[in-house]
Amino acid sequence: MGDIYAHGILKDANGQNVVGPNGLYQLDANNWIKVGNAMPKLTGGLLNTFSFKGFTLDVVTDFRVGGHIMPTGINWMTSRGLTEESLTAMDAEHGGLRYYKDANGKGIATTGNAGPNGEAVYNDGMLMDGVLSTGEKNANIVSQATYYNATYNWGGPQYGNARYELYVKENTYIKMRELSLGYRIPASITRKIGTQNLTLSVFGRNLFFIYRTIKDIDAEQTNSSTRWTENINNAGNSPAFRTMGVMLRASF
Repeated sequence: MGDIYAHGILKDANGQNVVGPNGLYQLDANNWIKVGNAMPKLTGGLLNTFSFKGFTLDVVTDFRVGGHIMPTGINWMTSRGLTEESLTAMDAEHGGLRYYKDANGKGIATTGNAGPNGEAVYNDGMLMDGVLSTGEKNANIVSQATYYNATYNWGGPQYGNARYELYVKENTYIKMRELSLGYRIPASITRKIGTQNLTLSVFGRNLFFIYRTIKDIDAEQTNSSTRWTENINNAGNSPAFRTMGVMLRASF
């Protein structure tokens, strides 16, 4: 129950990654690999109340340990260069390789300022570690924009090079579910206005994470159904939100 499978990189007879003519890893459309399990190992929460004189502080925290989800929206953002991860290889400073493109569009490594025929030189190259279908070592450098757009975009082996095994992340977190600070108005005051008890409080819900393994979303944004199969990704779900307010409680 809860196992998540994806198509991995195609391997040759020697177990080496196969790179296609486009310079990107080819996916094995005929086989599946297990990349995670949606079921958490432990879930729970802690409720604490602290009182001092007329003040009361209520603290509610939730936690989840283990289990995996697919934060699909983050990966689509990565495919479009909108996350920190997609800075990798964007230039020489970030580890990008220097290359030019030959007449066939193949990226050729270079240390010069131009190709042999005056071709433009780029510094955002990435080289997939693997072999071609012929067994030859891959030497085709691609731009990091090409890599991220193809690897993290919508689709699968039947559509392109999207690697869903990279989408799946461990989902462990400790969340500050609710904080509430209240003050009970002294009875000497409340009796004058005809009440027995009057409490003013401020509260906030879904405030922040104390710890989480997935940094860019509220992991509960994936909860859109009672079926676990529909709660492992955030594609099409509404954004998570926090609420804050002021509450006045009175008894007569």
